[in-house]
Amino acid sequence: MAVPNNNGEQVKDACAPVAQLVISIPMEEGDPLGATPNERLVVVKIQPGTLAEGNLQIGDQIIALNGTKLKDHNHFYQLLRFAPPMANITVIRDDKKAQDMLSKITIPHERERNIMRRDGYTYQLAILTIEKGRKLGLGIRHFQNRVLVSKTEPNSIACDHLKIGDHICDVDGMPVTDKDVCRKLLITQLQENKKVSLVVERPDCTEAKEWARKALETPVLEPPSVRMNDDVKDIALKERARIKSYIPPQKKLLTRVPSTNARNICFDESVIEHQIVSDNEGRQLRRVRK
Repeated sequence: MAVPNNNGEQVKDACAPVAQLVISIPMEEGDPLGATPNERLVVVKIQPGTLAEGNLQIGDQIIALNGTKLKDHNHFYQLLRFAPPMANITVIRDDKKAQDMLSKITIPHERERNIMRRDGYTYQLAILTIEKGRKLGLGIRHFQNRVLVSKTEPNSIACDHLKIGDHICDVDGMPVTDKDVCRKLLITQLQENKKVSLVVERPDCTEAKEWARKALETPVLEPPSVRMNDDVKDIALKERARIKSYIPPQKKLLTRVPSTNARNICFDESVIEHQIVSDNEGRQLRRVRK
């Protein structure tokens, strides 16, 4: 449970796993808070060195700002502009939920190489486990060397962990850029181990979500190309530039004067035939001793 402190704020009881807290953060106009909430106002990212670090935690659910109850994450950002000099953020903190979420967004070091972090996206580790009576319910497609989630059926295993537009970066540490390869790895791991882990890149801003939407609506006209190494890309770029810069030789306007020393070729139509026949015709072969 939560108990009030001397300032009348709700503080967390040491024995309670869930509490409602009011966190006061001094800030000046223009200062970035450094916390990113998702659509449910749950903090999914905290930037190091910002005001949120040390105050807010991954998994905190923001419910009010300076006494005003929040409708959605857009409402939170609107109110945050007028929060200085003090942002009193009311959150619901669940230790178990926070640990679960922290484990999801913590990508193992050896699998970080399979992703290229970009602004406007969040990254997490999704673990899909086979449950009796529930189907996987996952639809995927590839677009520009990315495997995107195109469908998650209601009440399915995929629906609990993935969203439409998610980019599957790897399957159990194996990078994937083709849906058929991804599907084969998923089926193999689920059949053998009853679970599979995916590194997922999730759109978290309007531009990223719009890109994912257009990508899923784009018809697939050809199979995905194989991802080239950097040195191969450099060679291809140089060759493309060389081809574009090629100028075919110009034809001369004046015709060439025939040389007096030129030799002409002619064919003789008179043909002489000679019949060639065997010189031992009519003779029988003789038997030889072995």
